[in-house]
Amino acid sequence: MAISINFVFMDFEKMFLIDTHYLIWDMAAHPIYSKKTEELFSEFEGQCYYSSISYWEIGMLIGKGRLKMNSSISQFFQDLERKSKIKALHITPEIGDYVKQFVHEINGDPADRILVATAMVHRAILVTADENLKSLSFIDTL
Repeated sequence: MAISINFVFMDFEKMFLIDTHYLIWDMAAHPIYSKKTEELFSEFEGQCYYSSISYWEIGMLIGKGRLKMNSSISQFFQDLERKSKIKALHITPEIGDYVKQFVHEINGDPADRILVATAMVHRAILVTADENLKSLSFIDTL
């Protein structure tokens, strides 16, 4: 009896990692950025994610008085996920391995380093308005 093996070549879909400021602007209905992110979320439903470092980053912004919220951080992300159908990518040891490799190439912001490493591990396009991150040659940004 002959065994037949069929190879299926998957057409990998694009994956987008949304920077924290876009999440905030989207939920705050920023006139320019919320339209852009909503179009992205709609066109690439199921392919848009955020890094779990965003929990920490929003907490830091609130703690420093640079951001005010009427709800808890937990509620913010529950509402975001329900509205935009995006999910978290959690920090993993592999992301840590990438962070250590380019500690000098990325600015001193630990959240930015983790975002870039997350994008690299997941081969995602980083959606950011941060010109420092957009200037990096080793990741794709939008």
